[in-house]
Amino acid sequence: MPDKQLNVWVPEELRNYVAQRAEQEKCGMNKIIVELIQRDMAVRNGEIVEQNSLVVMRELIAAELRQAHAQLRHDLREDREYEAESAREWFKKQVDRLAGLMVMAVRNGNIIRRVAFTHLSKDHGRDFAQRAYDNAKEKAQQELLPKKSSAEYLPVDDEEGS
Repeated sequence: MPDKQLNVWVPEELRNYVAQRAEQEKCGMNKIIVELIQRDMAVRNGEIVEQNSLVVMRELIAAELRQAHAQLRHDLREDREYEAESAREWFKKQVDRLAGLMVMAVRNGNIIRRVAFTHLSKDHGRDFAQRAYDNAKEKAQQELLPKKSSAEYLPVDDEEGS
């Protein structure tokens, strides 16, 4: 591209700066002016590129944040599943332990009942032992029944319900 002439008026201190710099670099003032204009163009083009790259960078950051958020949700879901599985295992162990204790209690209860019945039979006779056993059985049965509320103890007139 052929060179073109540019006649511009500039403040005296700017002209003196260009002349001083040309003298220091041992080149013409035209070369210094061309370099300054080229630098300005590069800066302005860089700003435009920078502004465009900001949009791209924002999109990249937003995509990374979405991905990190999804990963955190996934990790949280896995942690919850692990904790739930651990809780199920613990609960199963406790239920198994409770079942074992219940079986042991029933077995010990049967042993104690037979020993007590035998002991009562030898000391007081079989009939007394049977009555004591039946009485204890009836009381134990009543203790296992749900407790009645005070409303259940009130007498109800048959005539009112008819």
